[in-house]
Amino acid sequence: MASEVMCGLIFRLLLPVCLAAACLFRYNGLSFVYLIYLLLIPLLSEPTQATMQGHTGRLLKSLCFTSLTFLLLHIIFQITVNSLVAGNSIDSGFNWDKETRTPLRGDRGAAAGWRWDGGGMQERETGIS
Repeated sequence: MASEVMCGLIFRLLLPVCLAAACLFRYNGLSFVYLIYLLLIPLLSEPTQATMQGHTGRLLKSLCFTSLTFLLLHIIFQITVNSLVAGNSIDSGFNWDKETRTPLRGDRGAAAGWRWDGGGMQERETGIS
């Protein structure tokens, strides 16, 4: 009885909170995958001995595999960046965010009163007081 309650709390409360935090605090392409998992959780039944053989078990296994894959890719990326900095291949003050960001194109940025100045988005001065 107590283990069923714990499994239900973890699956229905703790797992969605962790996935929502991953989506909110790490807003990048990888967060979209966690958002899909978050949206799939209400469609599945709580984990029991029987449901772990079905879709619920496959979802939890794929979530673990995906998370470990993202962790491994993140570790490889950090090792690569730190080795490039240590070998003086890139400047230690290199700003990945600034160098890899692309400006907004089209009318949406201009219509909203924003302009791209090469270092980030700046509010455009309209001259209207």
